[in-house]
Amino acid sequence: MSFSERVKLLKKEKGITNEALAEATGIPLGTLGKLLSGYTEEPKLSTAVAIADALGCSLEYLATGKPEELRLDESETMLITRYRALDAHGVRVCDYIIGEEYMRSCESARNVVAEVPADIFRQNAKRRSPKKQPEEVAAVMRRIPLFADRVSAGLGMHLDSNDSTEISIVDNPKTRNADFALRVSGDSMEPRFSDGDILLVSNSAEVGVGELGIFICDGEGYFKQFGGDRLVSLNPRYAPIPLSSFGSFSCRGKVLGTLRHKH
Repeated sequence: MSFSERVKLLKKEKGITNEALAEATGIPLGTLGKLLSGYTEEPKLSTAVAIADALGCSLEYLATGKPEELRLDESETMLITRYRALDAHGVRVCDYIIGEEYMRSCESARNVVAEVPADIFRQNAKRRSPKKQPEEVAAVMRRIPLFADRVSAGLGMHLDSNDSTEISIVDNPKTRNADFALRVSGDSMEPRFSDGDILLVSNSAEVGVGELGIFICDGEGYFKQFGGDRLVSLNPRYAPIPLSSFGSFSCRGKVLGTLRHKH
């Protein structure tokens, strides 16, 4: 596997687009494209270092493919030293506490759940053609499905419900890419998004780092900010969810905003 192939593999695993990687590294998008296509076989050292930093891997891995060794900071090293000095009872107590706290942290972060029925992800789903809205005429409306079934916070959902109703939205540049709407449950995306808000979502198989999306993790749907190797809550009370805690992961939509009703 070559340098460019390893970069593309890491990009795919972390869900990072070329645009996001170019922005994170400061490398022009055209230069990055030549590198990933194999046109540029040997990148400059500064370029390789920037890519390694952005992808969170070592330069050695990108250059040679050699697996990275686990690196510990001073506090982690001290904890391991103390752990190894424990007797059997102490080891069992520590293992139990660490396991419980890990599960609590993961579960508390999974409290914003989006009801995402399977029908909206069919490969042959057709995008609606945008309608032109002439000036000085009544607003043009169009209809999109609203999947309004809600699920309990933290329990996730299964893609077995296709119940929906159609709602009308104004067709304008901000809403034109919306393919469907759905309701969320929970408070981990506050203060920007609240429990019960209706989201406008565009079908998308990927979002950039820092963007908001709908993600399917182990068959359950979540509304989160994409953090590259984790799902992030906007509410600081909730810890990020490492993608490594899931057996399967995919992006199914990009969140465009919320549906606001006129009062």
